[in-house]
Amino acid sequence: MTNYHTLPHHLINQPVSVLSPPQHHGAVISEESPAICGMTDLTQIRPLMIDPFATLTHANERMINYAVRMLFVAQAQQQMIGIITATDILGEKPVQYMHEVGCTHADILVRDIMSPASSLEALNIVDVERARIGDVIETLRNSGRQHALVVETNTDARIEHVCGIFSTAHISRLMHARVEVAEVATSFAEIQSALS
Repeated sequence: MTNYHTLPHHLINQPVSVLSPPQHHGAVISEESPAICGMTDLTQIRPLMIDPFATLTHANERMINYAVRMLFVAQAQQQMIGIITATDILGEKPVQYMHEVGCTHADILVRDIMSPASSLEALNIVDVERARIGDVIETLRNSGRQHALVVETNTDARIEHVCGIFSTAHISRLMHARVEVAEVATSFAEIQSALS
């Protein structure tokens, strides 16, 4: 049987301060700052996941509660099968899906409108480590996306792991300036919807 012991303890000496992360994490960044300063590091912050069978209402509430605009869609063992964004939920996708399938908004599940992992592009952490915030902003603008995933590759197992995220909202907060990105229609349905 294991014996546990009380650790020594004492009254706190005055004055006392509370440690916080290094200043650069909360400091204002610019387009010239290293790109890594604007990345949400998933080795330090647990990513928010949602089940593919969750409703859109539940996904939207989760985003609001955690003040995020993107969730990873994952199954057992945190296997990512896609992402869903606030734009997916609040944009044209649900309306198109209801029209095509003949259902109500309450019937739509995350899996019905998410972006599947097979359609996602990502930045490599090696490139991110050599880039500036301005490069990331230009990449997001060029792709018409609000988010960019960052991956690292396990060369032995030939597996990619998502290790970070860039979002225009997060970069805007850090820069104290709004980063504007015009979303680009990528599917024929999205292009048709944009034209009508």
